[in-house]
Amino acid sequence: MKKYIGLEEMSNVNCSSVLNVIRNCGTVSRKQISDITGLSWGGMTKIVNKLFDHGYIVEEKDESVSGAGRTPGLIRICEKKNVVIGLDLNREGFEAYVMNLCGDVLKEYSKDIYYEGKEELLQFILEFTGEIVQEFKEKNILSIGIAMQGVLDIEKGVSVKFPHCPDWNHVPIKAILEQKFGIDVFVEHDPNCMLYSRLMDEESENMLLFRLDRSIGMAASVNGEILRGNGLMEVAHCIVVPDGKSCRCGKKGCIEAYLAPGLEGGRLNEQALQELLDPLVVLIYNMVRVFHSDTVILTGKLIKYRTALEKELIERFYQYCEKSEVAVRLVEETELAVQGAALIAVQGAIDRLQI
Repeated sequence: MKKYIGLEEMSNVNCSSVLNVIRNCGTVSRKQISDITGLSWGGMTKIVNKLFDHGYIVEEKDESVSGAGRTPGLIRICEKKNVVIGLDLNREGFEAYVMNLCGDVLKEYSKDIYYEGKEELLQFILEFTGEIVQEFKEKNILSIGIAMQGVLDIEKGVSVKFPHCPDWNHVPIKAILEQKFGIDVFVEHDPNCMLYSRLMDEESENMLLFRLDRSIGMAASVNGEILRGNGLMEVAHCIVVPDGKSCRCGKKGCIEAYLAPGLEGGRLNEQALQELLDPLVVLIYNMVRVFHSDTVILTGKLIKYRTALEKELIERFYQYCEKSEVAVRLVEETELAVQGAALIAVQGAIDRLQI
């Protein structure tokens, strides 16, 4: 166990803290930075000067202040030099954002993919990422955030399984990309990325997100922190109907057994949807109680057909609790995962700042 922190590490921690304050405030004065962080005026000034020198921040006159003497400046994030890349790697295709530290999207990318095995899929990933890195080579690319489907070991940055790629097995995707491009990489479950994106917009800090497709993915936040842990949010094979429909896992009554028939051949099966409503409501309600959530986000391909399910699903859910207890929102998934991946890359770059 490390028992001390060196001066250089302390300086980097303070730089990250100051940059986080500036990013969260939008614009902020030097005095405000000192007050919020608790840093001395001298210490704050050294850090601010470092951030100026490395192109992370800019300072402009505060035009709202008048009178004699030096006009104080307002500091904000520089939107021009430093960028991150967010990738959404899913079985149907890839999407990407290039984003600056202000959260502005500078460019969007998408690519259809067709793969038969691990080597072909990995080559697609490297080529797609390489094209973006090459196009933004004049910028300072700080980090890459990746939203991935399948089974992940987040701590090690390993993609254990990827949908419809049978020979994809424990691929160290983080290490492969870092070695290839020399850029920090953050790998995350796609529902976690989606939830992270919503956390930026919602007032709630205790949220659940369910991605509904032919299976189900779940993410949870408590006090604004996303809960992570291998297998922690795997709810596809939670039994919601004892001795119910047979599931591919060999058990009966799993939520996936009711979700899978809902989109047959990419089309909505309305009978299957009706059979899904009660099991889905039971799962959502139980998870709300487990995690003490006050907001539920439902997203995924099934939500494209929200008009066929929204009213009845919400009515059934509120048979179990009051509307004032839990807010339920149906949100189409467009760009949620890639946006969340980019925002995770921004935060990761700031937290790992070394200047």
